[in-house]
Amino acid sequence: MSYQCSNSECANSKAQLPRQAAEKFDYICFLCGTGELVEPAATLDDLLEKVDILPVSLQILPRLQILLNDDNSSLDDIATTTRTDASLVSRLIHVSNSAFYSLAHGGLCSSVEQALTRIGLNKAYSVVGYVAAKQVYCKYLTLYGLSGQKMWEDSVRTAFCMENLAPKIFVSSDSYEYPDPSIAYTAGLLWPVGKMVISQFHQNGGCSALDDITPPLTPHDEKNILGFTHLDVTLALMEKWRFPSQMISPIEYKDNPLRCPGDRPFACLLSLVIASVEAFPVEGDDQEIEDLASGFSPDSETLAITGIRKMEFIEVVWQSIQFVKKGTVVGRLK
Repeated sequence: MSYQCSNSECANSKAQLPRQAAEKFDYICFLCGTGELVEPAATLDDLLEKVDILPVSLQILPRLQILLNDDNSSLDDIATTTRTDASLVSRLIHVSNSAFYSLAHGGLCSSVEQALTRIGLNKAYSVVGYVAAKQVYCKYLTLYGLSGQKMWEDSVRTAFCMENLAPKIFVSSDSYEYPDPSIAYTAGLLWPVGKMVISQFHQNGGCSALDDITPPLTPHDEKNILGFTHLDVTLALMEKWRFPSQMISPIEYKDNPLRCPGDRPFACLLSLVIASVEAFPVEGDDQEIEDLASGFSPDSETLAITGIRKMEFIEVVWQSIQFVKKGTVVGRLK
């Protein structure tokens, strides 16, 4: 963290003094003698500039989405995009050489082009998201009392549910544009990334006011101390990296989906999925679908807007638990 003089006319008002210097002078400016040496308020721009937690694979997602939706894109275009991340290339080839794919195609492959041909482009997109999540959600989030493993499990399960439930949305309107499953997948995967950014910012000494917080840090605390919430950070990141606009509005209104001015069924689905993943964590005793159905009562109006039946919804949530437990993220990734 850095300190500067509270007197706007002092040369130190734009300084970045270390904490040791501020302590040495009892937090009184040594130039003007009247201003206090204070820690400047954090801004969203500060956060995005100072915290670099986004791996290349995360930045690839929006570009890959555009390529997959463009009929004029070639395999070479997609291969060139994915080739920029060594860990991603390694994972794609590893998956393509798993028993599931190698038995079907015969022999081993050693290039990203071969890997993409074997596993298919949509499956490749899921692998990119998996690698990105693993790279981002890897540290304990002290402020939020969350382990990286827990955050990763929840985000991957949310992505799984969104990808599989988005095609089941039913709206009796010819003008409604159904969300692309890969966009729904990405929204589910990345909506909590703002928590990781704020946590990293704090661990790097970005805001001493967070030192006295008793976990978990709440959106109310975030707003009071920082002036913005982790959701604001997520939305700013998505705009910065040019994720599709169809994804941003549902995330923004996930807590009030009925007020979403954009794709309301998508927002309602995201809200319900996040709540259900939180209600039924991976750890603990094995649960049958009937247990989930009796233990979770989604808001009837919110569910009705999606047009998805309750048991159809619950079945996918249950599958997401098995999905993470068995590690079946395209073949076997764990």
